[in-house]
Amino acid sequence: MIRSVLTLRPRGGNGAEVVDFYRRRRVLERAVEQDGCIGAELQLPTSGVGDVLVTALWRDADAYRGWLENPDRAANADELGRLVEGFDAGVSGATYEIVLQAVPPR
Repeated sequence: MIRSVLTLRPRGGNGAEVVDFYRRRRVLERAVEQDGCIGAELQLPTSGVGDVLVTALWRDADAYRGWLENPDRAANADELGRLVEGFDAGVSGATYEIVLQAVPPR
């Protein structure tokens, strides 16, 4: 499995507009409709100010690549770019291979 991690630096440090964008555009809901997406989350800092974190769990790297190539995702780039500090500087992302995992017994 692959975990994608996207860090967004909202203009002014307030993530409320980014959250509103993700809600209106149903970004997470559309991501989980992508073949191979197991789940997605948007997280705000507990301090209320700072970077917004978007994470998703993918079956494999090919599934995540499919999301990156999804035209729906690309269609939102301009609007998201207006909500974050300098799109290139205000957005960073990485993927991680999950090599160990612990879950509570059922």
